This record gives sequence, structure tokens and C-alpha cells, in this order.
Amino acid sequence: MKNFICDCGQTLFFENTRCLNCGQLVGFDPLSLRMRAVDKTVKRGQTSNRPVLCKNAADYDVCNWVANMPHSKYCISCALNDTIPNLLGPTRRRWWKSLENAKRRLLYSLLRLKLPIVGKNKDPHGLAFKFIEDKRTNPGVSEELVTTGHLDGLITINIAEADQVNRAITRQYTGELYRTLLGHFRHESGHYYYNRLISTPARLERFRKLFGDETQDYGQALERYYSPDNPLPRDPNMISLYAQSHPLEDWAEVWAHYLHMIDTLETAKDYGMHQGSIQFDDFDETLLKWSELTVLLNSLNRSMGLEDAYPFVLSELTLTKLRFVHELIYPNSQPRTTKASAGMHS
Repeated sequence: MKNFICDCGQTLFFENTRCLNCGQLVGFDPLSLRMRAVDKTVKRGQTSNRPVLCKNAADYDVCNWVANMPHSKYCISCALNDTIPNLLGPTRRRWWKSLENAKRRLLYSLLRLKLPIVGKNKDPHGLAFKFIEDKRTNPGVSEELVTTGHLDGLITINIAEADQVNRAITRQYTGELYRTLLGHFRHESGHYYYNRLISTPARLERFRKLFGDETQDYGQALERYYSPDNPLPRDPNMISLYAQSHPLEDWAEVWAHYLHMIDTLETAKDYGMHQGSIQFDDFDETLLKWSELTVLLNSLNRSMGLEDAYPFVLSELTLTKLRFVHELIYPNSQPRTTKASAGMHS
């Protein structure tokens, strides 16, 4: 994620709604991928040369994108919402804002990579988001259990994931090395783009060679994975423990990791770090930069007495899977052999 510049020359960050130097209202334009001076609203009968912010910005202060779709008061991101949280409680509105911030970062990466983003209002198999909770955090709702997941383009996120304490407890309970709200969005988007990108027999054959048979019973696989009587030993060749549960989960974990890489590398490049990159068509160059950057990230965290920012070591198999994702996004890239890459984990 890069930073942006206001017309006055002040640096703007991705979530900014106003320039702190000149006071101008600003919003992100997903068509041009840049920040623009905006009007918050335009009343009936008025005209404006500036774009108008999304209705969710004006009404609820949970968005800062421009509404530039024809005949819509919502931006590209908010137009994908199927269900939003109950906004009567201030906690739920705060959680919703965190969810929207993470979703917009996901969509920025997808737009940056020129991946198709089509809403369910235009395609029954398009993309949509559902943000709900269950009785564990709100006894007043009807849902007994809401799990974060994907079904035919509909990505459901349990809004309790936006609560840092709840997420930290779940991360500890599941033994996950990394669990973030943005990570959920990236992971679930992987399931959606599996259906969009694994679109030929040749691609499916390559997928099965790398990830396994995706037709194996998903429910039984998850039941085995979560069984307390037979915990899975950690396979160092897999990108995460959860990736071992089912080939489709392995794919989604690798997909999310690819998005982590390109977004973090772009941020580093924008701050002038030689370990950063904005050119992702050369995968070997991307991996080289990533290896250097993750060592630096972990060293900085250790100097602050914090846990590693990047608690992963990438095996040869994982690198091959990441290359497969890369070649689906950049089909004209030339494959080369890449050695294993390691972050500072031990």
C-alpha cells in the first residue's frame, strides 16, 4: 500500500478523509487508484466538479472512497455489501468500520493486480460480503454460530473478528501464527478467485498436483482437522497448520500470503526501502525482495521486544504454490527455479 499526495503537497494515507495541512476533504478514487479532493455530499439541484464520497462516508463515517459508479451513491467497495452489522450499538459501528477498512485494503490489492471485481447485483456468481455475529457475542440474534467463510461468492465474516481481544483469544486457542482481520478477507477472497481462475482443465490438473484433490469431502476434512482426539502434526512443507485441513484451504492460505507479500513490498518501496518493490511481474525478484524485507521486519520487532512480524518459513513446495498463484495473475511471466526462502522464525 503506497501513500498519496494532496494537491497542497501534504502526504495522505489510505484511510485519510481530510488533509491535515489544508483541511480539504479527500477520498480514494478506485478507478484511478489515487486520492482526490472531494465533496462530502451534493444536494439536489447542485452540481460539482469534484467527485462525491460514498454514502457510507456521509452517513456513518465508515468509508472514504469515491462513489463513481453510474446511478449509485455507494462506492465500489460498499456496493458489495450484502449484510452489515446492527448499528444501534457504538461497538458494532466501530467493528463495522474496522471491517470496511480491511475490505478496502483487500480491494485495493485486487484492483492493483487487475483482478475482476463483479458484484452479485450484476452476476449471481459475483462477489458480496456479509457481516454478522452469533449468540456468543450477542444473545439477541438468532444465529447460534457464525463462522467466517465463503459460499459461491458470498464472503461471511463474523464481526467479532473485528474485536482485537476476541481475535487474540481465538488465535491462541487455534495455535495460529498469524490471525488478522485483513488476513481473513484475503483468505476468503482466495476461495472466490479459485472459482474464477482455475478455469481450464490444464489449470485444474496443475492445481491438483500441487494442492491435492479438491473433491474430497470438505466437511469430513474439517472435522478431522478440528478433532481434539487426533491433532494434526505440523507439516513444515505447508504454509500453515490450517492449510493442512483441505486442498482448498491450502490454496486460500497461499493466495492470502501472496497478497500479503505484494502489499507489504509496495509499502516498503513507497518509503524508499531497497527491499521494497512495485514491479510484481518478475516473481523471482519479488521473492528476493520479500526474503530481505521479512528478515528486516523480524529484526525490527525483536529490537522492540515484540513477536516476529513474519512468523513463517517458506518451503520449496510453498514457493512453487506461490509461483502458481503468480502465474495465474501474470500469465505472461516466465517461470524460473526459485530456492527456498526463509523468514526469521527460530
